[in-house]
Amino acid sequence: MIATARQLFLEGSPRLGNNTATRDLLETKFFCSLRLSNGVYKRTWAGRFYDVDQTLIAQFQRLGVKPKTFLDVAVSSGASTIKWFESLQEAGLRPSMTATDLTMTVYLVRLLSWLHVLVDKEGFPLQYDVFGLASRPRCRIRFYVFGNGLLTILWRMVYAGVARRFDLMKRLKALHGNPPPIDDPVIKAQIKLVTYRLRENKDIELLDDDITAPTPPSLRGRFEVIRAANILNPGYFSTQQLREAVRNLRDRLVGPGAFLLIVRTEGTDSNHGSVFCLGDNGSFEVLARIGKGSELEDLVLSI
Repeated sequence: MIATARQLFLEGSPRLGNNTATRDLLETKFFCSLRLSNGVYKRTWAGRFYDVDQTLIAQFQRLGVKPKTFLDVAVSSGASTIKWFESLQEAGLRPSMTATDLTMTVYLVRLLSWLHVLVDKEGFPLQYDVFGLASRPRCRIRFYVFGNGLLTILWRMVYAGVARRFDLMKRLKALHGNPPPIDDPVIKAQIKLVTYRLRENKDIELLDDDITAPTPPSLRGRFEVIRAANILNPGYFSTQQLREAVRNLRDRLVGPGAFLLIVRTEGTDSNHGSVFCLGDNGSFEVLARIGKGSELEDLVLSI
């Protein structure tokens, strides 16, 4: 069974036990069940970028540099982010890290005594909690014959109707991504939608960010190292969008000598990426490659 957001994130929920392995398993199943508004699933796996992390650290050692400010974009559940942070510490670095995602901040809303819904900032439902049982907002076609599809449609209709009654979208918009008031009768909690290992790490900042949008002033020129793993994908974006995303990431770098790592995983464990360094003229050069290198090398070098 899939745990509900209330069980995983909120205090006073049913105890999930102190066994770390059990907690990790429940969390993994939870994230693998979440499909975001853009159709992407909120999942990743710890340890999948070990070779990538070691290649990057080897470049730091070769160049004799010890970067301090790191940005990991599109972190999904954040499982690989915490591993990257730990590998940097093990290499003798003292990283100050920021982890961002398009859907980092979400809210748990209580619409009826028996219906809670996990929603993103625009009100898109990520999980229905019906009488304490988790239900997905979307059902695969092949499961409709078992009645799952009818339940999915039912909960969707109930959610839409009750959400309108409470003017949920207006309430969410008024928050501007901030926590709800303690006495809010509908929006019960703000949640950072990443692994507890990331949420409990006080040295890692968690932010919402869209790398295809112009760089917010708070992120401009802040980072010595940026990692973009499994996000700059031609299957997700057009060539023009990819070009804009790389420019936006360059805006987040401190300047010449900073590093940009772009990597993509094929299958479950085959990584291919490139480590770029920003030059004095604002263009990038390739320092190292993992596997076959990044499929975006030519695009990055042309900027």
